[in-house]
Amino acid sequence: MKKYILLATSILILGCNAVETNYFIFKEPTVEGSYKSKRLDVIGIEKVLLPEYLQQNKIVIQTSSTQIKYLQNDKWAEDMENSLTKKLITIIQKSFPHTRVYSYPWGVATQPNIKISISVSRFIAYKGYIYLSGTWELNRGSKDVRRLFNVKVATESDTKSIVESMNRAFDTLSHTIVKELSHR
Repeated sequence: MKKYILLATSILILGCNAVETNYFIFKEPTVEGSYKSKRLDVIGIEKVLLPEYLQQNKIVIQTSSTQIKYLQNDKWAEDMENSLTKKLITIIQKSFPHTRVYSYPWGVATQPNIKISISVSRFIAYKGYIYLSGTWELNRGSKDVRRLFNVKVATESDTKSIVESMNRAFDTLSHTIVKELSHR
């Protein structure tokens, strides 16, 4: 009988100490306005590439100039590369309503005449800011544009604020790319 009471007590204690996991997603992007585009434009978006430390589903923060920490109970609800790629596609579709936008791989029948790629080297919270940096490239056949980007957005230290600031940072980058697209 003592074994059962001890077992029940252990289960009760472990159950009370269980920590809830929080799942986060990138929110639906906002668009400042729409631009005119040629009806024949087909834009291809390659998958947003992230550094290795962002390949896990755990949210990560930087704790020193050389150290990061994975938040054990705060996770992304879906693959971050796919989420950011979909977010960029949505922003471009809303900004250029008459343009067809496809994610890579695109089929033979839907070859884009404009291709966009983003390679992120840093996307992390550190000392009250979100840092987003890397390169983006816009290929228009004979006319290529390649840019470095560095976006810095203030944030609080809680995970909800970090994710909201990451949203704002990626929106800022996306709108920069949209402005470049509008100057064709």
